[in-house]
Order: sequence, then C-alpha cells, then structure tokens
Amino acid sequence: MFVSCSDSSFLSSHWKHPISEQGLPPSQFPPLEKSLDPKDCATCHKDQFQNWERSLHSKSVSGGFLWQKEILSANEFRSCLNCHSPLPETKSELDLEYHTTTILNSKSHNFPNGIGNPSILCASCHIRNQIRFGPPPRTNNDKKITSGNIPHNSYVVKNEFESSEFCKSCHESKETGVKLNGKRLMEVYSEWERSPFAKQGIQCQNCHMPDREHSWKGIHDKTFVQKSLLPTWEVKEKNGEYQIFAELKSIGVGHEFPTYVVPKIYLRFYVILNDKRKPLLLEESVVGRIVNTNLTEEYADTRIKPKGSHIVRFDYKPNENSIQEFFWKIEVDPDEQYVRTFQEQLDNRGNELSKQSLILLRESLAEKKNSLYTLFTLSWKVPASLPR
Repeated sequence: MFVSCSDSSFLSSHWKHPISEQGLPPSQFPPLEKSLDPKDCATCHKDQFQNWERSLHSKSVSGGFLWQKEILSANEFRSCLNCHSPLPETKSELDLEYHTTTILNSKSHNFPNGIGNPSILCASCHIRNQIRFGPPPRTNNDKKITSGNIPHNSYVVKNEFESSEFCKSCHESKETGVKLNGKRLMEVYSEWERSPFAKQGIQCQNCHMPDREHSWKGIHDKTFVQKSLLPTWEVKEKNGEYQIFAELKSIGVGHEFPTYVVPKIYLRFYVILNDKRKPLLLEESVVGRIVNTNLTEEYADTRIKPKGSHIVRFDYKPNENSIQEFFWKIEVDPDEQYVRTFQEQLDNRGNELSKQSLILLRESLAEKKNSLYTLFTLSWKVPASLPR
C-alpha cells in the first residue's frame, strides 16, 4: 500500500539497533524478489545499483575497516557494525556472535547465493521485516501498479527518506560518545541543523543524492567539492613589498568544512623567483579538525562554517630577486587522520598483527595515502598591473 506520512516514531524504530533479521520471505514471492542481494535489486533498479556500486556505502566493509577487528574489543567492533554493516545477516559474515540459528536461517533464505559484500546494502535502508520502505513517488504522474502482481507487495512511503534526519543515525555520534573540546567526533547533523541550509529546507539528500542518485558523493570527489567552494585572492605591491590576501569561502557546504576529524585541506602559497627553478613556499595553513590518533585531544579546529570563510593574510618582501609569479595551491587530504593512525599502528604494532591483518593494513594505508588530490591552483603573474 502507498501510505505517505511523516511519522515521528518511524526513524527511531527504523534505526533501532540491533536491527531485526528479515525472517522468511513471503511465500508468494518469486525467487528474484525473495533475494536481498543488491545484484538482484538491480534487475529493476539498475541506476541505483550502479551508483551504489561506485559509492563508499558499498565499501563500508573494506580492508581499512576489517584489519581493525584485531585491535578493537569485541563490543567496540560490534558497535562499528551498526553503521558499517547494519543488517544482522551481513553482520554474521563478520562476527561469530551473529551465528544464531535465527539469523543464519534468515540469511540462507534472503541471500540464497551468499553475501559477497557485507557492507551497506539496499536492504540496510529500505527493508525491515520483509516490508519495503522508500520516498514518495517523484510526481503525481508516476505510474502506480494497483492490481495484479504488485512487485514485492509494493512499498510503504515515508517522507523521512528525503529528510536529513534519516542520515543522522550513522552520521552523528551519540551524546554518550567521545567529546573533545565539548564536541563529539561526528556532528554532521547538528552542524547542518545550525546552518542556513536547514533554515532554507535544503536536506542532505539535495546535495549528496541529487535527483535521488545513490552515489553519496563527498570529500573524495574532486568535482563535487570544487562546486561547493570559492577561492579568491589578490596581490598588492607597495614599496617593493607584496601584500597577499586570500579567501576560501564555503558556498555550498551544509555543514562544517570539512566535517569529521578525518579530512584536511592544505592551503599553500608559493613564489617563483627569476633566479630560482623551484617554487619557494611562503605560507601554509591547514583547514580541518586536528586531533591525536588516540582521539583523546584536539589541537585545533580551523574548519569553515557554512557560508563562512578561511582567510589568509601575509606580506612578502623579496631581497634582490625579481618575481615571476605567485601561486596558491589548495590540496584535499580526505583520509589524513586514517593515514596518521594506520601508520602509527603499523610502526608500533605491526609485529603483533596476524599476517592477514597486516596485509589489509598495508594495503589500506597505501590506498589512503593515494587519496590526496589538488583541488585548485591559482596563479598571479608578476610583473603585472598590481594594485597599489
């Protein structure tokens, strides 16, 4: 049945952990509809599947996550699974605690060919107790099957699928979690709630799932980030001294930029002198929330608030050398915190890890190091008609 409503209790029950196993599929379902394998969902939802397959949601259980099972307590690891692998059927692929008769029976019926990827699946968000949930039809003109064999008994419409609150369960740390300088490690929902975007009714899905695209683009996507920021600068010269003023403005980010403690943004300013081949670094700053690897101390928080700016001002007076060019390079390190943490674990505890965990750690560390990219490069040629 199509039931469009906003139910305040829906999200609290939908994301109540531990999520219940799906149980036996309805007997009248054909084999394709009994399967909760995303590849089978792709039979009718091809675009959603292809976008999901390229997304980080489909990689929530990767080597960088799996190797940590060996250093976390059992309770810590199971807590991580609530977001990284929400369904009890997928959890059973990762932890023997979930090898109960009920869960394994449910897995055998709902995933008849096994679970190749125990990450965040279609069913993680859309199915509870064999009932399908989803957002309202796009338009009133959308076709609705009202008779005959309705695919998977139709679905229950919930407006919450298009609200930021739907994302809160996994993208907002619990109040009881770690706090540094009075802030939780993840406060994306709260940051959005205080932003101008929330007041305008712009939800997480409007930016991260445009046109209901199941890609959840974020800090790792260069084009996505470029559209959300505006770098501007000017260079003035007075009595042989150059004054540099630069601004990086957040124009389309509905939360602190960057959010979480993991990513960092590097702003570096260089000058190229006539008699030097290599650029000379003049100034650099870091935009981000900088904490230690133990997550017990915050050193700085220079993140940019929604519609806010990070401003850099400095002066430079060359000696006798004439200047060819100033340039400003902005780099994004999406996984900086992971790189520091993984490297430290490899250095200090590498000999204690099993062979398999060590392989996963090294592979993940290399992957995280390679995620760094250049976001913008701006240049200012000299001599030029500089303002005085």
